[in-house]
Amino acid sequence: MTLVRNIIFLLLTLFYSISQAQKSTTIEATIVDIVTEEPLPFTNVIIENTSIGTISNEEGVFELTVSSTYAKSNVIFSFVGYQNKSVPLEKFKDPKQKVYLESASTSLDVIVLEAKNKYQEYISEAIQNIPTNYAQSATYLDSYYRELTHIDGSYTKFTDAATTLYYTPYTEKFNPFVAKATYMRFDQRDSNKRNTPFPDPIDLIGAPGDQAKILSVRKSDNLQKFKTLEHTEKTATIDPSDLQWLENNEIGGGPLRLSGADKVKRKIDFLSPKNYRDYLFKLHKKSSYNNRPVYIIDFAPKDTTKCLAKYQGQLTIDEESKAIITFYYKPAKLCKKSLRQKFGTHLKTPNSIQSTKKMTFIKRTTTLMDFTTKVTYSFFDGKWYLKSIKNTNYYRNTGDLFDTYRAMTRSELLIHNMRTSNVKPFSIPETFDTTFTNSLFKTPSHYDPEFWKNYSTIVPTGIVEEALKDLESENSLEEQFLHEKK
Repeated sequence: MTLVRNIIFLLLTLFYSISQAQKSTTIEATIVDIVTEEPLPFTNVIIENTSIGTISNEEGVFELTVSSTYAKSNVIFSFVGYQNKSVPLEKFKDPKQKVYLESASTSLDVIVLEAKNKYQEYISEAIQNIPTNYAQSATYLDSYYRELTHIDGSYTKFTDAATTLYYTPYTEKFNPFVAKATYMRFDQRDSNKRNTPFPDPIDLIGAPGDQAKILSVRKSDNLQKFKTLEHTEKTATIDPSDLQWLENNEIGGGPLRLSGADKVKRKIDFLSPKNYRDYLFKLHKKSSYNNRPVYIIDFAPKDTTKCLAKYQGQLTIDEESKAIITFYYKPAKLCKKSLRQKFGTHLKTPNSIQSTKKMTFIKRTTTLMDFTTKVTYSFFDGKWYLKSIKNTNYYRNTGDLFDTYRAMTRSELLIHNMRTSNVKPFSIPETFDTTFTNSLFKTPSHYDPEFWKNYSTIVPTGIVEEALKDLESENSLEEQFLHEKK
């Protein structure tokens, strides 16, 4: 009888342990400057001694759902120019509470460095140390990805996805010609659908060996309330604010395309062993990150008469290891025109216009006018890993019978966990076909509220207040997710 009791006790203990392991807890707070109380957007939030984490949104707010296994762990907050802060996870009781970060002091020895003008030397060392500082084997990156479309002053489309990336190591050689050929695939089905994706910056192309597996997708049907092209037969004029003409504009390529901005991995442009000498590097200031001294370095083309160097921006480099921990870039003024990609499409002219204009088809052209991209990395187990990529594109749309209108797209990839054990490529049926015409918004999906309830994302779903106001003008995003059109 005692043996039976012991077995029952062990089984109950095991069941309790398993049930406890399956539980999760969600914490939420706003990260602010301790003096000004201004929010600190895109602050790194990590569970201590793990790769599990998130970043705060534009308002400094974060939300993180973690297993109860980490209930006794600390949450580490890090932001360039501020001292790290450690807070026990169990201290997060009120979602309205604030986390205060204190500014870090900087050393005056930057004056010596400036006199020696060693900035280009620092970049050279940073490039040479990439194989040492970053992941040397393939990694699973558990990620959150989102897309927003903004047209003529209003946000019109939103979709996000939980995804896992199979990410090849930083030691592999990147072939831009193979990558472009793979990404720019186009077949008859795309032509039949008259797909015209927004043109992306030329280097937003994932490496051919990388893969994306989509776990779940949510979509806002805000745009779908507008008339489709087939419903415009009685149209006498074309109003550019009537979004029936914009239905075929999608953000192509899905989450993996953004990884093309990881120039540390690709070693191109201002991080190319051959091309970085075309840039002028200038110290912006000395600061700190993760309680370590860092240099924040501005860069721009050295020759302002030719487009030899395409970009300008800023790099943050760890002083000791020379690891690049964050950077942002945009087209240099002289190179904007040469970087303007264009996509055009022919649309059937409504019958009412054909009779007067004698035009069977009309043309619309979407031109990429400008863009900005920011990339960050996080440190785990002795190596740096991709943490986030944010890209904003600006467009001008023109064409036959169209008035000019402007559009903007925002895309963001956030890695909330890295896995380095038992990493293997996905089977082909599991992967998202990353081509420039394949749209995440049009991916067949079924919204699973329970999945998203326990999934860590940027709050609220990473969308700023202005976007929420536009997207939820008629009903909430949750209602749109639940009633999405298949």
